[in-house]
Amino acid sequence: MRHATCCSVGPRSIRLISSSSVNRFRFPSSYRPNTRVVAKLPLLHRLEIWLKSLHPGRLKTLQHQLIDLLFPVDLEENRDVSRSFVKTPCDEDGNVINSVAFEVTNNTSAETKHVVFIHGYGASLGCFARNFHIINRFKGLRHNYKVHFLDNISFGLSSNPGIPSVKYWSPIPQIDHISLKDTSPTEKSKLYKKYYKLIESYDIDTEKFMAYRDTMTPLLKDLEQYYTDALETWRKNSGIAKVHALVGHSFGGYWSGSYALRHPESVQNLILLSPVGVERHATAVTAPLPTIPKGIKPSLDPASYSFLSRWPLLSKKTIYRWYNVQPYLPRLLKFMGPFGVSKYYDMWYSKLFAINKVIQKLGGEKVFTSENELRYGTNTECRLLVEYLYNSITNGTKSDTHVKYLLTPATTSKWPLMDKFASADKCILEKFQTHVVYGQFDFMCAEAGEKMVTEMKERGIKAQYHTVPEGGHNLYIQNPFGTNALLEKLVKEAD
Repeated sequence: MRHATCCSVGPRSIRLISSSSVNRFRFPSSYRPNTRVVAKLPLLHRLEIWLKSLHPGRLKTLQHQLIDLLFPVDLEENRDVSRSFVKTPCDEDGNVINSVAFEVTNNTSAETKHVVFIHGYGASLGCFARNFHIINRFKGLRHNYKVHFLDNISFGLSSNPGIPSVKYWSPIPQIDHISLKDTSPTEKSKLYKKYYKLIESYDIDTEKFMAYRDTMTPLLKDLEQYYTDALETWRKNSGIAKVHALVGHSFGGYWSGSYALRHPESVQNLILLSPVGVERHATAVTAPLPTIPKGIKPSLDPASYSFLSRWPLLSKKTIYRWYNVQPYLPRLLKFMGPFGVSKYYDMWYSKLFAINKVIQKLGGEKVFTSENELRYGTNTECRLLVEYLYNSITNGTKSDTHVKYLLTPATTSKWPLMDKFASADKCILEKFQTHVVYGQFDFMCAEAGEKMVTEMKERGIKAQYHTVPEGGHNLYIQNPFGTNALLEKLVKEAD
């Protein structure tokens, strides 16, 4: 019997038929969704996680455990898939990018297509654990497939080099050239789509803005070179002529888009999962100087330079913590001992466990297409993922600082992705097809992604906008069923 999955795509709906390898899956009658919520870890378990995190090589051990759990080699459906653990040079200084790859050979005389996943900030390749078995969806096709999950440069088990122009232990340049006029700061009726508010007006100090722009623009270019050069060198050293599908999430989505624009000949399909920093806004370095700097009327349009995003909702405390606390907080977690483990567990466990409710919303047993998926939402899986992520983030990454240079406290990019695509020549954008994907309940500005796609289409460029149901910002974790089905469709269409 052939199983089918329905996936919402924008205002449309598509029916996805699974591959022959998945068709052999038979749902076990003994399966029951996990209802045993472990809201708080016992002290001994917290102490154990913390003590083990002090051992060198613990993250590598957890990476292997995660792969063994979510893609066990002894399962029938996982046979004929080879796994590899690789550290590939990504510059001339000996720095490397860590990756895990899954490969299936369908035809020894056919070429191999490469699918590459780039995670977001505060993550590592193990965040894609619920997507590892997507390789099985490419069995029986006319090409061979190799799916690479990368620790982006500075994250996980990859090297963590610095950028000479970034002063890591100096204050991060703050945005102080904009002042808001808001007479009703707590009036909820003025909120738009929960995160945005239309205030009376705002002022811009043009001299301070020009100084801010002159300071930030070269730093932003250095950041772009840092992430895109590392990925390009990894591609070359991996022997990949062209990436069939580059899948980037959030912070990784921003740099995946930047990479495709800098190296369009190296990408066939660009798939951005809830990318950060798409929208235009008043504090972007690409924003034109206002003709009337005082009493500017704001807009709720994320394609407008008078868009303020979440800025009117930010408290002084939030802005202070963004610049002065959050860049250093992840590496301080380990010094907090078991208490730090508890804080991190509280933040992540409920998000991972919530898939059990999603399974019920999507139809229970009808949503499953793979035996690998039966491990989703188990306490074993959720705890292992939390421990893996804790060990990853507490290792310390230069990107804790980079992200504060790139993003404003309102989580908008100082160099909007929408502007990068708008300024790119049409001949560059035509070299690859762009897909922008958001979760149904995404807190990122999905409207900006939709408008970027619209702008591209108006220029005659191939681009599509998609929505994954029951997903938020971490859609590939929250609804891996819908995410994997959509990715399968896009990869196969491009095949």
